[in-house]
Amino acid sequence: MATDASSLTPYPLPLLDDPCVLFALSRESQGFRREFPPTQAFAGAPCRARFCGPSWLPVLVMETGIGPQATRQALEWLCGKPRLDQVPYEPKLLLFAGFAGSLVESLHVGDLVLATDVVDLDGRRWSTTWPGELPPGPWQPPLRRGPILSSPHLVGDPESKRRLGQTHAALAVDMESAAFARICSERAIPFGCVRSISDNVETPLTPRLVDLLAGGRISARRVLLAILRQPSLLKELMRLSRDTRSASQALGKALGELLTLTLDWFEKPD
Repeated sequence: MATDASSLTPYPLPLLDDPCVLFALSRESQGFRREFPPTQAFAGAPCRARFCGPSWLPVLVMETGIGPQATRQALEWLCGKPRLDQVPYEPKLLLFAGFAGSLVESLHVGDLVLATDVVDLDGRRWSTTWPGELPPGPWQPPLRRGPILSSPHLVGDPESKRRLGQTHAALAVDMESAAFARICSERAIPFGCVRSISDNVETPLTPRLVDLLAGGRISARRVLLAILRQPSLLKELMRLSRDTRSASQALGKALGELLTLTLDWFEKPD
């Protein structure tokens, strides 16, 4: 007997919707990758992209490069529903995570900021949509909630940091969150921002170091040449290495806890 095709119940097409966490640099994602080891590369991405974590809690980790332009390029690729083994990928949640400079005296290296809002230098503001209310109880490491300022250039002068913090009522400053928040808001994609403090408000970044860190990628060759020209830069780089290591470790633990406790996962272990 013939069957009316219109009466058949269609099966939903397969779709990958695992959350995606974007970092600017591998150094920033290092702590998270220790908590969620990489399992599979995502071919065709404009930057390094790998699924990380256990089978019941997979997360796509992307390392976009520094700055708004690199962020926009990664998001354009993500919003185009790229395919992995012919299955389209459309993340149910986008997070931007990484380092930030403190704009207030009360935040120190390794402290965590969970953004309530993202604001740019022109005063435009985007409210994050994740995670909403946190589950009750103590969080380790502790999370400080509040606005994050995004600047197209690094801010290294302590007085400039303080002034920006007061002007924009922000806790910390980064270089990517505004471009990220704007695109997510325009496309109605759930999003959040988590930042770990890598330099205190009173810690200066010399102009030479700012110049080295300002490009889309950090070149080891440029760093070596800069040290040869200015040996005193080595001490500042060693301090930065120590502080970013602490910031990355704290960020990895915080992200693991946030993702595990705030999202619904399939096939959770008993």
